[in-house]
Amino acid sequence: MKPRLLVTLVLLCPVWMAQAGAPPPSAQAQAGTWRPTAQAFARVSVGREAVLSLPFAAQVIALHVQPGAQVAAGDELARVDAPLLRQHLATWEQSLRELALARKRLSALNQAERDQAVTRRERLTGEQQLSRSEGQSRLAWDALAADLDYLHTQADAASLARRIDKQGLQVVAQSLGDLRAPFAGVVAGRPAVLGQQLAAGEPLLEIESLDQAYLDVGVAQAELPRWRGGETRWRSPAGSVALTALQSAPRYDAASGLWLLRFQASAAALASRDGAWVRVEHLGAPEAVLWVPASAVVARNGKTWCVRQRGERFEPVEVGVGTRQHGRIPVISGLRAGDRVVTEGAYELLYRDIKDLIRFED
Repeated sequence: MKPRLLVTLVLLCPVWMAQAGAPPPSAQAQAGTWRPTAQAFARVSVGREAVLSLPFAAQVIALHVQPGAQVAAGDELARVDAPLLRQHLATWEQSLRELALARKRLSALNQAERDQAVTRRERLTGEQQLSRSEGQSRLAWDALAADLDYLHTQADAASLARRIDKQGLQVVAQSLGDLRAPFAGVVAGRPAVLGQQLAAGEPLLEIESLDQAYLDVGVAQAELPRWRGGETRWRSPAGSVALTALQSAPRYDAASGLWLLRFQASAAALASRDGAWVRVEHLGAPEAVLWVPASAVVARNGKTWCVRQRGERFEPVEVGVGTRQHGRIPVISGLRAGDRVVTEGAYELLYRDIKDLIRFED
């Protein structure tokens, strides 16, 4: 039988034995922390405009501001009468009454069951009714809370319920029609007039803010996790400017194929950069890693590897790594604390000459 030539690629070999002679130098992977860094370009926009409108029909019954007036966040801008808002308030208030009755009924049924005056089935029916009442009350509050969000009114269920008990439903309904400023700024326009009946979505007021600058940072989708948490800065010629991440979902930009993360900073620092592109830096949150000497990591075909030593045996391990720092590389995945990795000749062990990998079989 003719000998067959078998070529074994080193990347497919799980382990191999060290060559004769002294073993190559190695080092132990050390546990530690690492903060990933990233850079990206951001487009600057100084100031922001907001057109205030409501998702339901309403009549304008008061206008408190004129164009050019400066307002603070939470200032009353206008008052409207919205039938849907009053309906949602009344529905929620009625759900609270029904919920209170369901709780009293269940309390009475529990006592009656202890006195053996009712059956367990009747008591379970009371529990089911209470559960339905709680669900209906939550849904009613969600509908009302959504209306209040559009009016930029801060309210919680407990305090609002106390106000209804003290002032009455009609008085509270009138006060909830106040439209408030979502942020500090200047009234740029007032398209609505007193007494006007606004359709859903029709503009009421326009506000412009000049005290903040906004930066839309373009990030590849795979890099988004690295930009969560940590610190983001723009290093201006005058010094480093801290950026504050806004709690909004990334927006996809079809033109660039990137995801846009929005940050804000003081307008004074970026006033001259309106509309420009600037480079920003991000220092991520600390991550648990294993540190190895930079010489222990080799790369090929877009992958990174270490050669792990176990006694006299050596094996290739694909590893995920971060950026090099002071002659060391953080290993994010692939190794465990205490593993020993080859620090000299790792490339030769991993990619030794193909002749050494040829053997004959009869």
